[in-house]
Amino acid sequence: MNHYETIYIADPTLDDDSLKETIDKFSDLIKKLKGFIVKVDEWGKRKLAYEVKRFDKGYYVVLDFYALPETVTELERNLKLDDQILKYITVKIDENVDPKDLVSKEKEIEDTVEESHNEHLEEK
Repeated sequence: MNHYETIYIADPTLDDDSLKETIDKFSDLIKKLKGFIVKVDEWGKRKLAYEVKRFDKGYYVVLDFYALPETVTELERNLKLDDQILKYITVKIDENVDPKDLVSKEKEIEDTVEESHNEHLEEK
């Protein structure tokens, strides 16, 4: 399996339920195609650098996942067909990776960051 990151920008006029449905739809697609999701990071509504489909803002979502190349092809096909998605890009981060090892590393990094943040707060 390869490690990928997909960033997509959704229609900013979607209500919370529709947005949640859209995010779940693409996460479920990866899972259905035997992929493994590490993290779904919602960046929220942000201003775009230029207008896309007459929108100057968009709702950014980052998917961090492990999958086979065919899964990425199918994910991008679905992103392209969905009218609620303004733009998307997928980047291959690493090849031939064991997802379980990287998930544990990700958790360790988050724990370390949280501990250092808590220590910093205690010092003040």
